[in-house]
Order: sequence, then C-alpha cells, then structure tokens
Amino acid sequence: MVSDIIKKAINLGYGALIMTKENVEELMDEMVKKGEIKKDEAKAQVKEVFNKILSSKKEIESKIEEIVEKALHKLDIPTRNELQQMQKKLEEIVKKLESREE
Repeated sequence: MVSDIIKKAINLGYGALIMTKENVEELMDEMVKKGEIKKDEAKAQVKEVFNKILSSKKEIESKIEEIVEKALHKLDIPTRNELQQMQKKLEEIVKKLESREE
C-alpha cells in the first residue's frame, strides 16, 4: 500500500523530469534549423524550460517526502528526525546516569 502511494507520486511527475537539458537543447536546435525560432530565442527557451523542470523536480521531491512521512506516521514508524531526537535524549540520560555513578 505504501509503496503503491510512493510509486504513484513518482510516476505523476516523472514525465516532466525525463527531458534533460540536452533534450531541450536538441529540440530548440531543430526548431532553429527549420526556421521556426531564432537562435537567441532558442537559448532563452532552453533556459526557461530547464528552470521549469528543476522547479517541478523540487516540488515532486517535496510531495514524495510528505507522502512518505504521512505513511510512516500511519504505520507508527518514527522518522529520521524523530529518531535523532530520541538518540539525543538518550545520550543526555546516559550522561546524567554516568555523572551520578562517579
């Protein structure tokens, strides 16, 4: 169930990430050769498309993290942050106990 949710989230935005900067540049070069756009316009378009892809990637990663965190809480599994907090508290308790023994 959890893996299905994660797979759906990944597949949802993966299409936007498939195109690499090189793919976009090739497409724009082809359009320049056909005379559909000018070379300077192509460069601007490549930059704009690549920025949108990066933005989408960050958004997708954020959503995946959110989904995983919710799934972990539903399964009552602590997150990395929660485990780190527990580890810190445990270390403090151990130090207090060690100082009492001395």
